[in-house]
Amino acid sequence: MDRHDAREGRTLMEETVMAERSVSGTRQPADYGDVAGAVLHALPDEEHRGANRLSVALITDPESFGALLAAFRRVEAAHLRVGRCFLTLDDPNQCLYTSGHARAKHDLDGDIAYPDDDTDDALAAYDAAVFESAGAALRDPDRAVRWEGVGNSLVTAPSDIEALVALNRDPGLVLDDVHVVQCLPTTDDTDLLADLPNGYFACDWTPFECHAVARRMGERHGYSLIGIGASTLGFHSIVEPGQRDVDALIADLRELYGHRDVDAWNELADLLRGRRCSSSDTRRTSRT
Repeated sequence: MDRHDAREGRTLMEETVMAERSVSGTRQPADYGDVAGAVLHALPDEEHRGANRLSVALITDPESFGALLAAFRRVEAAHLRVGRCFLTLDDPNQCLYTSGHARAKHDLDGDIAYPDDDTDDALAAYDAAVFESAGAALRDPDRAVRWEGVGNSLVTAPSDIEALVALNRDPGLVLDDVHVVQCLPTTDDTDLLADLPNGYFACDWTPFECHAVARRMGERHGYSLIGIGASTLGFHSIVEPGQRDVDALIADLRELYGHRDVDAWNELADLLRGRRCSSSDTRRTSRT
């Protein structure tokens, strides 16, 4: 996908052995076992790399979106007492590359210097400090973006709304060869954006705008941020399907993406209403 395509604002929504640490604080890999339809690699591992020292697993070659979620839930269950788990979605290499640029562009890591000592403990401390710095920046009221300031911040076309419908209809569109699972020391789902901020290109939402969208989805619509990709934010439902006001959700999405009169909005509303009978429905919206 061209990084300058307006669709790179997409957002995904979905309706789910304790990992041990050594005395020194260096994380030891967990044994996640096998999951049908996907391969799980525990991190740290000399043969595999994650995003940073907060990465706890790789999920490779998922055969379906359901298999990806099953593998993710397996990892999540192993870290319930450690922190909150998230995963990368589409195009992890591009996601991680632009995340670093977004962090620098928006000064999310402050003056934290990369350690001269590259031991595991030093690098773990560095990654934790960068995460805390970015989280503080995103929550800074002087820098935060209000929901009302996000609408119409992207240039979109009616085809982008159609892409949003397609994404919600077929969650497998975000599958990649590799998905990284992060375990963050937080209970706040929006803190994923502190670990893997995105919003480097002019056509993207900024990290602060992404944060405003994530807050809105959680506070108003009962969705919790679960993943991020090069062009996608992923959410899962934390309320019963029948408790959600689909009309209010569609109204907010129209405010975000414009083109309020295109038929695709009605298709999306029908799609979301059709999932009310499911306790594990998967929803996506687009960052565009």
